[in-house]
Amino acid sequence: MKISAKVECGIIALVDIAINSEGGKAVSIAGISTRQNISAKYLEQILIALKQANIIRGQKGSHGGYTLSKPADKITFSEIINALDVTILCDTFIDGSQDDSAYRTAVNDCLWDKMNSYLQSFAEKVTLDDAAKQCKAAYTDKNEFMYYI
Repeated sequence: MKISAKVECGIIALVDIAINSEGGKAVSIAGISTRQNISAKYLEQILIALKQANIIRGQKGSHGGYTLSKPADKITFSEIINALDVTILCDTFIDGSQDDSAYRTAVNDCLWDKMNSYLQSFAEKVTLDDAAKQCKAAYTDKNEFMYYI
């Protein structure tokens, strides 16, 4: 399965916001851009789509930036993916101009429909908080130093 750069960068940006906005602190585009090595102009486009989907909200002012619109454990990957690219979790569509053979219908029923259903179900169960916790744990593990005397 191919995921667009927009979806990947959007998820990375949201995880960054979830981790760095604890305590209600707004996270700036410049901060996300620097930490995640993503173009600030590209992030602006992505964050606009996430704001329109009510996943994040913007704060203006000298300490402005973005915060999550609701707790991270209430934001599912299904919401995020659909906000950035509605074609990923949509049902498989077989072009009607092609031969509608029994084999094609059987493959669609036993494979593609089940795969789509599984992906949709999985994306509805995984939350932004799950990803943020995993990223925190991975980041902490890599930055712990062992000192031997």
